Amino acid sequence: MKPAKIITIGIKELSHQKVILAAWYNFLKESYDQKKLSGEEFTDFLKAHVMYDLDKDQIELMLSGTEPLLEEFKKSIFG
Repeated sequence: MKPAKIITIGIKELSHQKVILAAWYNFLKESYDQKKLSGEEFTDFLKAHVMYDLDKDQIELMLSGTEPLLEEFKKSIFG
């Protein structure tokens, strides 16, 4: 498995978290179906960590994956 990186996405509304997590799942599933990820990578990268930042009053959603995978996801979500 390639080394994993993490991106953090700040979220103010719970509904946004649901959308990003659904998009992340769909993105990983498509990558797995296209044989870009192994089964082990798919299950490892599917785990998302969530923490609450008191200073910013927002949720921090942390997604892990390889650097190219995360870059591709960010482009697909944020343009």
